[in-house]
Amino acid sequence: MKKKNVVIGTIGAVAAASATYLAAGRIAIEKVCTRCKKEKVGLKHPISEDDKQWLDHQTFIDMEITSYDGLKLEGQFLPYPDSNKLVICVHGFHSYHYREFAYYIRFYHELGYNILLPDNRAHGQSEGHYIGFGWLDRLDILEWIKKMEEYFHNEPMSIVLHGISMGGATVLMVSGEELSDNVKAIVADCSYTSAYDEFKYYLKNKGCPPFLLLPSATLLSKKTVGYNFKQASAINQVKKSKTPTLFIHGNQDHFVPTYMALELYNACQAEKKLLIVNDAAHGESYHKEKKLVQSNITHFLEKYVD
Repeated sequence: MKKKNVVIGTIGAVAAASATYLAAGRIAIEKVCTRCKKEKVGLKHPISEDDKQWLDHQTFIDMEITSYDGLKLEGQFLPYPDSNKLVICVHGFHSYHYREFAYYIRFYHELGYNILLPDNRAHGQSEGHYIGFGWLDRLDILEWIKKMEEYFHNEPMSIVLHGISMGGATVLMVSGEELSDNVKAIVADCSYTSAYDEFKYYLKNKGCPPFLLLPSATLLSKKTVGYNFKQASAINQVKKSKTPTLFIHGNQDHFVPTYMALELYNACQAEKKLLIVNDAAHGESYHKEKKLVQSNITHFLEKYVD
């Protein structure tokens, strides 16, 4: 009888531990992978009065696509007359298009680009509950590319993909897909190597041992959010890439560590360039060294964009 009670007690303890383990994973997913309850508004950095007035005088066109899983995704489009050049700007985690790319709009416009600013799924004006961390978003960007090719009557185009943070990971994940010949170049700023790697780094940095949450969250992620955190890998995608890519990263990035940029750069099989910006924190390279970043983007794109 005692032996039986020990076995039953052991089974009960294991079951309770397993339930707690999975519950912790579910909580982590709901906390990190869902739409922000209080979305950030306004710009991340001040903008000059001259640029603000210029932006206020531009006429943006509302654009919309339906994702492969039925979500309405919204974007803003700023045309440039008689130009076949287009940049698609992809924002980061818990942000929205204008918050991160308002600073780039005039820059790209003066280079003669049409500009598309989509809101990622579960961000801004777009529908969705779960955040894609680049993996689901890569399919959304492919749909945006098709949408814009149709908008330009399927004429030859030169498309650039530019992403920041999670947006940087997104455009790198796009790079591993079969892309239209119109996609000429990619600019990836402060991307992580994979969602799993980023979560692992973040937890360690916060003093939380990753083994307490990450394995259970990863186990549940496929069923809950539609992808596995390890599957959401920019580094695996750039190994298949044929698209010239400019990698940008700050050497004081303690959110997505700089070594990830080096790993991505080394893994990338396409033509590539790496710009490490001194004293720049996460997503701060453009604001720390605006002229340097603009110059590198301009010269890089001149090589590949018709």
